[in-house]
Amino acid sequence: MSAITIMLAALLVQSAPPPAAIPQEQPVSNDIVVTALPDIDAEDSLVSKQTLGSARTGSAVGSRTVFDRAQLWAKCASEPASPTRIAYLRQIFGTRTNSTKQAFAFQRLAQLTLACAPDPQAALGGRITGNPYYDRGALTIEVMKRIDPRLTLTRKQTGDPVVQARFNARETPLAKFRLPVDVRYFETAVCFVRLQPELSMQLALTDKPLDTVRRLEAAIVNRAKICVGNARRVYFDGVQFRFYIADAAYRWALATRGVDSLLPE
Repeated sequence: MSAITIMLAALLVQSAPPPAAIPQEQPVSNDIVVTALPDIDAEDSLVSKQTLGSARTGSAVGSRTVFDRAQLWAKCASEPASPTRIAYLRQIFGTRTNSTKQAFAFQRLAQLTLACAPDPQAALGGRITGNPYYDRGALTIEVMKRIDPRLTLTRKQTGDPVVQARFNARETPLAKFRLPVDVRYFETAVCFVRLQPELSMQLALTDKPLDTVRRLEAAIVNRAKICVGNARRVYFDGVQFRFYIADAAYRWALATRGVDSLLPE
Protein backbone atom coordinates (compact mmCIF):
# COMPACT_ATOMS: atom_id res chain seq x y z
CA MET A 1 0.00 0.00 0.00
CA SER A 2 1.59 3.25 -1.10
CA ALA A 3 -0.64 5.66 0.76
CA ILE A 4 -3.66 5.70 3.00
CA THR A 5 -6.11 8.50 3.57
CA ILE A 6 -7.98 8.60 6.85
CA MET A 7 -10.92 10.76 5.82
CA LEU A 8 -11.83 11.96 9.28
CA ALA A 9 -12.68 15.40 7.92
CA ALA A 10 -15.95 14.00 6.64
CA LEU A 11 -17.15 14.47 10.22
CA LEU A 12 -17.06 18.22 9.73
CA VAL A 13 -20.13 18.36 7.53
CA GLN A 14 -22.35 16.11 9.63
CA SER A 15 -25.16 17.54 11.68
CA ALA A 16 -26.01 16.48 15.18
CA PRO A 17 -28.51 13.65 15.66
CA PRO A 18 -31.98 14.29 17.08
CA PRO A 19 -31.56 14.32 20.85
CA ALA A 20 -33.63 11.18 21.40
CA ALA A 21 -32.75 9.15 18.33
CA ILE A 22 -29.83 7.23 16.95
CA PRO A 23 -28.07 9.49 14.41
CA GLN A 24 -28.23 8.37 10.81
CA GLU A 25 -25.30 10.36 9.46
CA GLN A 26 -21.96 8.66 8.86
CA PRO A 27 -18.97 10.48 10.22
CA VAL A 28 -17.17 10.70 7.03
CA SER A 29 1.41 16.27 33.21
CA ASN A 30 4.83 15.55 32.72
CA ASP A 31 5.61 15.91 29.09
CA ILE A 32 7.25 13.14 27.14
CA VAL A 33 9.91 14.75 24.99
CA VAL A 34 9.42 13.47 21.48
CA THR A 35 12.95 12.56 20.51
CA ALA A 36 14.51 9.54 18.79
CA LEU A 37 11.36 9.31 16.66
CA PRO A 38 10.82 9.82 12.95
CA ASP A 39 10.14 13.54 13.07
CA ILE A 40 7.24 15.14 11.21
CA ASP A 41 9.86 16.90 9.07
CA ALA A 42 11.81 13.70 8.35
CA GLU A 43 11.74 12.31 4.84
CA ASP A 44 10.58 8.89 6.06
CA SER A 45 7.78 10.21 8.31
CA LEU A 46 4.36 8.78 7.42
CA VAL A 47 2.87 12.12 8.47
CA SER A 48 4.18 15.43 7.18
CA LYS A 49 3.05 19.02 7.40
CA GLN A 50 1.73 18.54 3.88
CA THR A 51 -0.34 15.42 4.65
CA LEU A 52 -1.52 16.59 8.07
CA GLY A 53 -4.47 18.86 7.42
CA SER A 54 -4.22 18.25 3.68
CA ALA A 55 -7.05 19.47 1.45
CA ARG A 56 -7.78 15.78 0.93
CA THR A 57 -9.39 15.76 4.37
CA GLY A 58 -11.15 19.11 4.16
CA SER A 59 -10.45 22.44 5.81
CA ALA A 60 -8.09 22.15 8.76
CA VAL A 61 -8.92 25.71 9.78
CA GLY A 62 -12.64 24.96 9.66
CA SER A 63 -12.15 21.83 11.73
CA ARG A 64 -10.17 23.68 14.41
CA THR A 65 -12.81 26.43 14.50
CA VAL A 66 -15.60 23.93 15.16
CA PHE A 67 -13.53 22.17 17.82
CA ASP A 68 -12.57 25.45 19.53
CA ARG A 69 -16.28 26.29 19.91
CA ALA A 70 -17.03 22.83 21.29
CA GLN A 71 -14.08 23.02 23.67
CA LEU A 72 -15.17 26.35 25.17
CA TRP A 73 -18.44 24.69 26.16
CA ALA A 74 -16.77 21.44 27.27
CA LYS A 75 -14.38 23.19 29.66
CA CYS A 76 -17.45 24.39 31.56
CA ALA A 77 -19.71 21.35 31.07
CA SER A 78 -17.04 18.92 32.31
CA GLU A 79 -17.06 20.50 35.78
CA PRO A 80 -18.78 18.01 38.15
CA ALA A 81 -20.68 20.85 39.79
CA SER A 82 -23.65 18.81 41.01
CA PRO A 83 -24.79 15.21 41.42
CA THR A 84 -27.17 15.71 38.50
CA ARG A 85 -24.40 16.84 36.17
CA ILE A 86 -22.16 13.97 37.27
CA ALA A 87 -24.98 11.53 36.58
CA TYR A 88 -25.38 12.82 33.03
CA LEU A 89 -21.63 12.74 32.41
CA ARG A 90 -21.47 9.15 33.64
CA GLN A 91 -24.35 8.24 31.34
CA ILE A 92 -22.74 9.91 28.32
CA PHE A 93 -19.50 7.99 28.80
CA GLY A 94 -20.93 4.78 30.17
CA THR A 95 -23.64 3.87 27.69
CA ARG A 96 -23.72 2.84 24.03
CA THR A 97 -22.32 5.45 21.65
CA ASN A 98 -25.10 6.99 19.53
CA SER A 99 -27.83 5.40 21.64
CA THR A 100 -31.00 7.26 22.58
CA LYS A 101 -29.90 7.06 26.22
CA GLN A 102 -26.61 8.79 25.45
CA ALA A 103 -28.34 11.40 23.27
CA PHE A 104 -30.82 12.17 26.03
CA ALA A 105 -28.06 12.58 28.63
CA PHE A 106 -26.11 14.85 26.28
CA GLN A 107 -29.18 16.98 25.64
CA ARG A 108 -29.83 17.36 29.36
CA LEU A 109 -26.19 18.27 30.02
CA ALA A 110 -26.33 20.86 27.24
CA GLN A 111 -29.48 22.34 28.75
CA LEU A 112 -27.90 22.47 32.20
CA THR A 113 -24.93 24.37 30.81
CA LEU A 114 -26.65 26.84 28.48
CA ALA A 115 -24.49 29.70 29.74
CA CYS A 116 -21.39 27.90 28.47
CA ALA A 117 -22.71 27.17 24.98
CA PRO A 118 -21.79 29.24 21.91
CA ASP A 119 -25.47 29.16 20.91
CA PRO A 120 -27.77 28.77 23.95
CA GLN A 121 -30.84 28.35 21.76
CA ALA A 122 -29.25 25.40 19.94
CA ALA A 123 -28.11 23.94 23.27
CA LEU A 124 -31.75 23.68 24.33
CA GLY A 125 -32.06 20.99 21.67
CA GLY A 126 -28.83 19.29 22.69
CA ARG A 127 -26.69 20.88 19.98
CA ILE A 128 -23.45 22.69 20.75
CA THR A 129 -21.68 23.11 17.40
CA GLY A 130 -24.08 21.16 15.22
CA ASN A 131 -21.61 18.29 15.02
CA PRO A 132 -22.03 15.60 17.69
CA TYR A 133 -18.62 14.04 17.05
CA TYR A 134 -16.80 17.30 17.81
CA ASP A 135 -19.05 17.98 20.79
CA ARG A 136 -18.44 14.56 22.34
CA GLY A 137 -14.76 14.68 21.40
CA ALA A 138 -14.20 18.00 23.15
CA LEU A 139 -16.15 16.79 26.18
CA THR A 140 -14.06 13.60 26.34
CA ILE A 141 -10.81 15.56 26.39
CA GLU A 142 -11.98 18.04 29.00
CA VAL A 143 -13.46 15.35 31.25
CA MET A 144 -10.14 13.48 31.15
CA LYS A 145 -8.29 16.65 32.13
CA ARG A 146 -10.78 17.28 34.90
CA ILE A 147 -10.45 13.73 36.27
CA ASP A 148 -6.66 13.82 36.37
CA PRO A 149 -4.39 15.91 34.12
CA ARG A 150 -1.61 13.41 34.95
CA LEU A 151 -3.63 10.36 33.90
CA THR A 152 -1.29 7.72 32.46
CA LEU A 153 -1.29 4.52 30.44
CA THR A 154 1.63 2.19 29.81
CA ARG A 155 2.34 -0.40 27.18
CA LYS A 156 2.62 -3.02 29.91
CA GLN A 157 -0.99 -2.25 30.83
CA THR A 158 -2.41 -2.22 27.29
CA GLY A 159 -0.40 -5.34 26.44
CA ASP A 160 -1.80 -7.32 29.35
CA PRO A 161 -4.17 -10.05 28.04
CA VAL A 162 -6.42 -9.60 31.09
CA VAL A 163 -6.77 -5.87 30.38
CA GLN A 164 -7.37 -6.55 26.69
CA ALA A 165 -10.12 -9.05 27.49
CA ARG A 166 -11.69 -6.56 29.88
CA PHE A 167 -11.52 -3.86 27.21
CA ASN A 168 -13.19 -6.08 24.60
CA ALA A 169 -15.88 -7.26 27.00
CA ARG A 170 -16.88 -3.68 27.82
CA GLU A 171 -16.45 -1.97 24.48
CA THR A 172 -17.98 -4.53 22.11
CA PRO A 173 -21.57 -3.99 23.33
CA LEU A 174 -21.02 -0.23 23.75
CA ALA A 175 -20.07 0.02 20.05
CA LYS A 176 -23.32 -1.56 18.85
CA PHE A 177 -24.77 1.70 17.50
CA ARG A 178 -21.58 3.19 16.09
CA LEU A 179 -21.92 3.70 12.36
CA PRO A 180 -19.52 1.78 10.08
CA VAL A 181 -17.10 4.62 9.30
CA ASP A 182 -17.08 5.66 12.96
CA VAL A 183 -16.27 2.05 13.92
CA ARG A 184 -13.32 2.00 11.52
CA TYR A 185 -11.89 5.24 12.91
CA PHE A 186 -12.43 4.13 16.49
CA GLU A 187 -10.80 0.75 15.91
CA THR A 188 -7.80 2.48 14.32
CA ALA A 189 -7.52 4.74 17.38
CA VAL A 190 -7.79 1.71 19.68
CA CYS A 191 -4.84 0.18 17.82
CA PHE A 192 -2.75 3.36 18.13
CA VAL A 193 -3.42 3.64 21.86
CA ARG A 194 -2.73 -0.06 22.39
CA LEU A 195 0.72 0.30 20.81
CA GLN A 196 1.56 3.87 21.91
CA PRO A 197 -0.34 4.45 25.16
CA GLU A 198 2.07 6.98 26.69
CA LEU A 199 2.15 9.26 23.67
CA SER A 200 -1.59 8.80 23.12
CA MET A 201 -2.45 9.88 26.65
CA GLN A 202 -0.12 12.85 26.34
CA LEU A 203 -1.85 13.87 23.10
CA ALA A 204 -5.27 13.63 24.74
CA LEU A 205 -4.28 15.75 27.74
CA THR A 206 -1.85 18.28 26.30
CA ASP A 207 -2.41 22.03 26.37
CA LYS A 208 0.71 22.63 24.31
CA PRO A 209 0.70 24.65 21.07
CA LEU A 210 -0.41 23.22 17.73
CA ASP A 211 3.13 22.39 16.62
CA THR A 212 3.58 20.10 19.65
CA VAL A 213 0.21 18.45 18.97
CA ARG A 214 1.21 17.76 15.36
CA ARG A 215 4.53 16.26 16.39
CA LEU A 216 2.81 14.00 18.89
CA GLU A 217 0.33 12.86 16.26
CA ALA A 218 3.13 12.14 13.80
CA ALA A 219 5.09 10.26 16.46
CA ILE A 220 2.11 8.03 17.29
CA VAL A 221 1.52 7.13 13.64
CA ASN A 222 5.22 6.61 12.91
CA ARG A 223 5.64 4.30 15.90
CA ALA A 224 2.45 2.33 15.22
CA LYS A 225 2.29 2.25 11.44
CA ILE A 226 0.97 -1.30 11.53
CA CYS A 227 -2.35 0.32 12.53
CA VAL A 228 -2.55 1.92 9.07
CA GLY A 229 -1.30 -1.07 7.12
CA ASN A 230 2.35 0.09 7.05
CA ALA A 231 1.38 2.88 4.66
CA ARG A 232 4.04 5.24 3.34
CA ARG A 233 1.87 8.35 3.72
CA VAL A 234 -1.06 9.01 6.03
CA TYR A 235 -3.54 11.87 5.61
CA PHE A 236 -5.90 12.93 8.38
CA ASP A 237 -7.51 15.85 10.15
CA GLY A 238 -5.44 16.42 13.27
CA VAL A 239 -8.32 17.65 15.43
CA GLN A 240 -10.40 14.58 14.75
CA PHE A 241 -7.42 12.28 15.15
CA ARG A 242 -6.88 13.73 18.61
CA PHE A 243 -10.42 13.25 19.86
CA TYR A 244 -10.61 9.68 18.56
CA ILE A 245 -7.34 8.96 20.35
CA ALA A 246 -8.74 10.54 23.53
CA ASP A 247 -11.89 8.41 23.31
CA ALA A 248 -9.85 5.23 22.96
CA ALA A 249 -7.39 6.26 25.68
CA TYR A 250 -10.20 6.90 28.17
CA ARG A 251 -11.66 3.46 27.47
CA TRP A 252 -8.26 1.78 27.81
CA ALA A 253 -7.83 3.58 31.14
CA LEU A 254 -11.11 2.08 32.34
CA ALA A 255 -9.98 -1.39 31.31
CA THR A 256 -6.66 -1.08 33.14
CA ARG A 257 -8.49 -0.15 36.34
CA GLY A 258 -11.36 -2.61 35.94
CA VAL A 259 -14.01 0.09 36.39
CA ASP A 260 -16.91 1.44 34.32
CA SER A 261 -16.19 5.11 34.93
CA LEU A 262 -13.43 7.39 36.17
CA LEU A 263 -16.00 9.99 37.19
CA PRO A 264 -17.02 10.31 40.85
CA GLU A 265 -20.22 8.67 42.02
